Amino acid sequence: MSSAIAREQSKKRPKEPKPAWGWRVAGLILGLVLTLVGAGAVFLNGVQGVPATGLVGTRGTFTVDYCIDTNHSRKNSDYECGGDFTPRGGNADDVWSGRLENADDYAAGEKRDVVESWVGSDGHFREVGVGAALGSVVWFGIGLVILAMGVVQVRKWAKSFKRSQRH
Repeated sequence: MSSAIAREQSKKRPKEPKPAWGWRVAGLILGLVLTLVGAGAVFLNGVQGVPATGLVGTRGTFTVDYCIDTNHSRKNSDYECGGDFTPRGGNADDVWSGRLENADDYAAGEKRDVVESWVGSDGHFREVGVGAALGSVVWFGIGLVILAMGVVQVRKWAKSFKRSQRH
């Protein structure tokens, strides 16, 4: 026997409680930090990755005079080398001194294919080639992932601040 009154199930889902105000603020701040870090990594590796391909900038040969470890923690080495740069097609009169950034521990007299690292950074050079370009591409990709995570977090937590609309 069924009852004469049909029971309809409610189509409204019960609202989930919003997180506490402090958690929403913390989530929003975390999202903003991730967004800024990701954007910085994308920008930095985009700017450094293009010269690493050797397609832009003054390209030439760097002859190493010396290399020193600039990381004093002794856990990880970070070498910087000094030497002379000769632009492509240049001769002995076109040579100028400078530093090779993010280098390995090269022997004196070793020649490396380089490009001037920044526009207007006279005397600072970076290596070019597949390894340097791939390194920048990998970090560019990691920066994109961090940027996407930050944007998702900001959107999620910013929506949590919107008031529910009353009908």
